[in-house]
Amino acid sequence: MTAEHAEYYTSVEGYLAGERVSQQKHEYLAGVIYAMAGTSIGHDRIANNIVRELGNQLRGRRCEVFSSDVKVRIRSNGGEFYYYPDATVDCGGAGDSSLFAEEPRVIFEVMSPDTERIDRGEKLANYQALPSLEVYALVDQFHIAVSAYRRSGSGWKMEFLTDKDHLLEMPGIGCTLPLAAMYERTFLLR
Repeated sequence: MTAEHAEYYTSVEGYLAGERVSQQKHEYLAGVIYAMAGTSIGHDRIANNIVRELGNQLRGRRCEVFSSDVKVRIRSNGGEFYYYPDATVDCGGAGDSSLFAEEPRVIFEVMSPDTERIDRGEKLANYQALPSLEVYALVDQFHIAVSAYRRSGSGWKMEFLTDKDHLLEMPGIGCTLPLAAMYERTFLLR
């Protein structure tokens, strides 16, 4: 999803109360609220492909996948952050009334020109602060290219996948996602 430049300041409580009634999504960065804009068909198609493929693979298991309508909460560096990733695999068993993923293991962001810098910088740093996170995947919507950041011991390693026949392995949740499935019905595979 693309961030708009409108900024508002509020408390976490004010943000969460506003999100319950707002027609538009907002991300919260340590007191600052950013309104989110819509996405392109291509962006949404890739995000939906990811959610569908992982949903099928996770059927009947503890973990489940959520679309960009579910927030992820991060408490890091003295601040609190709320993002709407394009897809999140959560293994925390969040109840129906939960407002955010409780134990995100895998997070996907489909990058747009307006969000790539934030996705590769601020969000990468904040997501890596999540103790449960195993994989953060950045998906390029204009090229077959996925940057997968994986937790490895006490650090992180990056894997770059650039072919439709490559597989994004997620052993912690028992899933494998072919890039061809991720980019299905996009101009990149026509």
